[in-house]
Amino acid sequence: MKEFDYIILGGGLSGLTLAYELNKQGCLENKTLCILEKRKEYSRDKSWSYWDFENNKFPNCVIGSWDTFSITLNQKTINITCPQSPYRTIDSKKFYDFVTDQLRSNDNIVTVMDCTIQTIEGHAIHTNKGNYVGKVIYDSLIDLSHQTPTMYQHFFGCEVETDNDCFNENIVDLMNFDCSQDGGLHFFYTLPFSKNKALIETTWYSKIIKKKSEYQNEIDHYLREKNIKGKITYTEYGAIPLNLKKTNKKSNSSKDYIKIGSAGRLTRASTGYTFQAIQSFSEQLAGNLKLDRNLTVPNIRHKKYDFLDEIFLSVMEHEYKSMPGIFFNLFKSNDSVATISFLSDRSNWIQDLKVILSMPKLIFIKNLILHIYKKIIK
Repeated sequence: MKEFDYIILGGGLSGLTLAYELNKQGCLENKTLCILEKRKEYSRDKSWSYWDFENNKFPNCVIGSWDTFSITLNQKTINITCPQSPYRTIDSKKFYDFVTDQLRSNDNIVTVMDCTIQTIEGHAIHTNKGNYVGKVIYDSLIDLSHQTPTMYQHFFGCEVETDNDCFNENIVDLMNFDCSQDGGLHFFYTLPFSKNKALIETTWYSKIIKKKSEYQNEIDHYLREKNIKGKITYTEYGAIPLNLKKTNKKSNSSKDYIKIGSAGRLTRASTGYTFQAIQSFSEQLAGNLKLDRNLTVPNIRHKKYDFLDEIFLSVMEHEYKSMPGIFFNLFKSNDSVATISFLSDRSNWIQDLKVILSMPKLIFIKNLILHIYKKIIK
């Protein structure tokens, strides 16, 4: 058994962010860390977007930054400005390269690539690359046999380079609802990196994940409809489980076995946004460890968001065809600061009240009653 003070299971966004913060804040000067990652090598596989309140933490990894985004429904478009919290996108490969380069400077950190975890017995991790034991385990792996989601945010995107200028490079098309809503909430999402280059995604919220060919057909239809012609230089695919529920004690964190990332419920259930929550969680966890040497797990999201998201997801599940109008009115009826703060876990009670009052009362009251009923009969 190879022994370490800390072991991180999964070297993706959450695992590498935590390793970066532990190293940056001096927690690994006299401690050892091992990162177990299943990939053979890092490549660009995701684009992480978020409203930035943190003064651009990874400037060299950002490939797009915008002060305006749009919402479209029934051929009506509203533009929302957000200069106080620009919408940014990070290239995952740039992030992987930056963080792993930082970690290589510390001999106390070992990264094991192409590592398949076979069994976990307490703090003993058995893999195809050998056996490891850690005093503390940080686990970013989602095991759907122990955690069940309410639904998924699932998407397929392609980066398109066109011969002609096709995109407004100053405005993110955050949600374009002028598309089929059969089977779940559906919209198209466009990140314009230049006038002739953009990442276009078809995004769904539903219980059923589609085949990649179905997403591709949706993208092809959208490109034809918008008369966008060019070459596809990159594609990405993802399915984010929303509102993970613990089904047994194996899905719980303990004092020295801590779930992180989406496995640790850091994904905002109503939106799928995770990047900023992972940053806050990792910074605070490393800070706690550095200050008092105790494993104090930070609580970075107020419980009010969990409750509100439960109701929101219930509406999304049972009234999904109403959701485009609900989102459109959410942004139309509220100032950008209140809406973005609410979606980013930063709203105060006054902003919460403004957002709640802009929602359709009957639909949400009905789903609130349904939520309470489900809680009672459990």
